[in-house]
Amino acid sequence: MDDMSEVFESVARYFSLLSEPTRLRIMHCICQDEKAVNQIVEETGATQTNVSRHLAMMYQGGVLTRRREGSQVFYKVGDPAFIDICRTVCVRVASELEGDKNLKRTFKGLIDELS
Repeated sequence: MDDMSEVFESVARYFSLLSEPTRLRIMHCICQDEKAVNQIVEETGATQTNVSRHLAMMYQGGVLTRRREGSQVFYKVGDPAFIDICRTVCVRVASELEGDKNLKRTFKGLIDELS
C-alpha cells in the first residue's frame, strides 16, 4: 500500500480543488472561455482577494493556465479532464434532485453550459 500513498495524496489534492463553492463558480465562469480576473470577479460575485486566492490554488494544482497581457491576467481551463469531472458530478447530483424541479432545472442549465 505504501507505493500508492503518493498517488492517493495527489488524487486527494486534485479532488480537493472541487471542494469549495467559489472554485466551482470560477470553473463555471471560465469553462468555455478565457477570462480576465476582473471578469471572473464580476461574474462570480466574490471579492478580488478571494477570487485571486482560488485562481492561484487552481493554477498551482494544474487545472488552469494563465497569461498576462499588460496589467491584466487571463485564466482558462488547462485540464479538460477537470471539466469532465465537474460535468459528471453535476449530472450525478442533478439525477438525485428529482423532488426539487427548480434546483434540477438550474443544474441542467449548468450541465448544458459545460457541454
